[in-house]
Amino acid sequence: SLDPNGRPHSQVLWFWQMMRALSQDQRSMVLQFVTGNERPPLTGFQALEYPFTVQVGEHLKAHDLPEAHVCFNQLVLPPSESILVLQEKVM
Repeated sequence: SLDPNGRPHSQVLWFWQMMRALSQDQRSMVLQFVTGNERPPLTGFQALEYPFTVQVGEHLKAHDLPEAHVCFNQLVLPPSESILVLQEKVM
């Protein structure tokens, strides 16, 4: 998901930064929330029919929790003020 200037949204960058800091078990929980599977496909993410995507939901409010569209392997993040706020919502 890109911001109005064509750069990656800060919330999406924060999400990937947060994912790098999580334990393997925590990553599995996030993966299961988004894809319905706790492990990546044996042949890798490129084997998914729909790519794993992270977007900022313009329809969401700051107090909302993230949404997952499991059929499309899509995570929709609410607007967040900081990485700490985002991490509290995702975890």
